[in-house]
Amino acid sequence: MLYLSQTVEKALSIFVLTAFGGTVLPALLMNGGALPADADEGGAVMLFYAAVYLVIIALVMNRPRLAVQVPLISPVLTALILLAGLSAVWSLHPDITVRRTIALLFTTTFAVYMGLRWSLAEALSLLATALGGLIVVSYVFIFAIPAIGIDHFLHEGAWKGVFWQKNVTGRMLVWFFLSTLWLLLNGHIRGSLRTVTYGVLAMGLVMLPLSQSGTALLSTFLVVGVLLLARGLRGRRDVLVPMAALLAFGLVVAVLLTAVFTRDILFALGRDMTLTGRTELWDHTLGDLRAHWMGGWGYAAYWWGSNGPAAVYTDGWGINSAHNGWIEVMLDMGLPGLVLMTLLMLKLLAGGALAARYGDPRNETWWVLAVALGQLAISISESLFMERHSLNWVVFVIGVVRVSLLWRAGLCLSPHRGPERLPA
Repeated sequence: MLYLSQTVEKALSIFVLTAFGGTVLPALLMNGGALPADADEGGAVMLFYAAVYLVIIALVMNRPRLAVQVPLISPVLTALILLAGLSAVWSLHPDITVRRTIALLFTTTFAVYMGLRWSLAEALSLLATALGGLIVVSYVFIFAIPAIGIDHFLHEGAWKGVFWQKNVTGRMLVWFFLSTLWLLLNGHIRGSLRTVTYGVLAMGLVMLPLSQSGTALLSTFLVVGVLLLARGLRGRRDVLVPMAALLAFGLVVAVLLTAVFTRDILFALGRDMTLTGRTELWDHTLGDLRAHWMGGWGYAAYWWGSNGPAAVYTDGWGINSAHNGWIEVMLDMGLPGLVLMTLLMLKLLAGGALAARYGDPRNETWWVLAVALGQLAISISESLFMERHSLNWVVFVIGVVRVSLLWRAGLCLSPHRGPERLPA
């Protein structure tokens, strides 16, 4: 087979990453500059994503040996995708479940390709390039097309740039900061490119608070802190144990302060005691799960239509997710889906921590741990697991793939092993 040149392969990867960035660009592109209400899943936009799927197929099939590894790299991940497809059997809307499972399959396949094809530094360089470009374009929308770049409906004045919603803006900023800082800390950005990177970082830092996404603000502090502190896992036991005890004490104090000053903290973050209506939404969805806890309502089917169980929220409030990752998985696939998703998260957390302590290359696991904890934090108030056409899911799956490679190479088995090169 004639291989694509590496430059073309990277350019196509950046194109797919941009397409999965949660932006209004596909809708504007395919609708002549207009932004219809159903543009995120209208017929014209689906044609655009069909072209994206063809690019993904070309990228994967361009590496035949890699293509064989895609379904085998993580059996739990593969089981989760199969369960999503199987849920069409009992889905409230089987056709919607099948269509959206296909979208999830391509999103996951591309993420696995990214984790297998490129080293972590190369994958994060591509991710940072795509997100950095979207940040720059966001400023164009904010100042030149404020009708789109600034929210004038639910969150008046919030900067959302080129993204559909301000919380999407916040999440993309989290992954941009995490990837870019990892690259900077490990010396992968040099020369004039370093100056450009600092400029885009500054633009992102300005955009973060103006997006009014409290979850993203807290998650950014979390992932950056983890990225800096994860190095301590490599220290001597006589240093590691006191440090862990100090961190545990700090966590207990933080929990107690949060419990006492909950109202004040939420007010500072622009929230109320209902977390902007989330608690009412969670009560409703958990009530619906009592009769569907075993299989859920079928992947991506619960929020579809005007006569379904969530119609009061989809029609009245324009809400199309549970705003909680774990509840969303239960709505989609019930208890089996929740178990599989929990296993994947534990793999990132436990596998990443052990590799950070005992494995090489150690710096890779700093990013994996930060991704795991960042996703865990965001999942409390946002539905980001198993999102089709989403960089949230792409980032998560890349983390799963890199941890799988670490364990496959046996780098976590002994604290005395020397460095080894991971397969890529």
